[in-house]
Amino acid sequence: MSSKDYVTLLRPFNCIMAVIGVFIGYSIAFGSLVVPAQLGIAMVAAFLICGAGMVINDVFDAGVDKKLHPEKPIPSGRVSTKTALLYSNSLFILANLLALYALPLVSFAIAFVFSILFIVYAKWLPKLKYIGNWVVASGTAFTLIFGASLVGNFNVVLIFAATALLTNASREIVKDIEDMEQDKGFKVSLPMVTNVGAAKYLAFMAILLAFLLSYIPAVLFSFGGVVFVLLISIANLGFLYSVNFIINGNYTRAQRLLKASMFLALLSFLSGVVL
Repeated sequence: MSSKDYVTLLRPFNCIMAVIGVFIGYSIAFGSLVVPAQLGIAMVAAFLICGAGMVINDVFDAGVDKKLHPEKPIPSGRVSTKTALLYSNSLFILANLLALYALPLVSFAIAFVFSILFIVYAKWLPKLKYIGNWVVASGTAFTLIFGASLVGNFNVVLIFAATALLTNASREIVKDIEDMEQDKGFKVSLPMVTNVGAAKYLAFMAILLAFLLSYIPAVLFSFGGVVFVLLISIANLGFLYSVNFIINGNYTRAQRLLKASMFLALLSFLSGVVL
């Protein structure tokens, strides 16, 4: 057992993305780039909740990971299930205490609800991936809304949160199609419940709806300017082109393009504040 294993369990990249999401959500709602102490605390809380969610997911996935990913810290025995569960619970408690004592009540409520959602997902939904996917996909949406809750201005952020939810959901569906054979006997995913063709269609519809929603802030709220429209359009081209990979069964490339396009979309959201 080493400190590296505890860091690995957190999935630091995912948690850093959560921190960035909170910053972007706050910046959009506030209308400028500032980092007050309250935002800093919210960013720490988001990192902790994300990390706790990652750890508890590995705790309840330990049986499956022992067969599919025996090199991970828990199935390898380097970190015990009991220790990992204590680690996760400590992170959840610390994050929610920070939110309760230092953030607005609505922010604490959001942090608490998503903490519960991540626990429910880890314990009861992994085998029902077609439901759990939406909990996973809501992660980025949660960070944007959590950041905006510090200001109390949700108009534009809710639309961006919806686009993030839909594009993440499409990526989760594509991952399920790619992992269908590996998941058999362990989990029940969307392509197993319907079929691969129907799953592809739903992924496409999620991308299309996100594409349409992404321009609403500019049209209805005069959000951003030319740079925002340009960046979100490039991101949307990436989302739409990923459909070509999905149709042709190149799921790995589709996932990579979706992930890159999501990151560019987040940058476009921020550009609407900066430029």
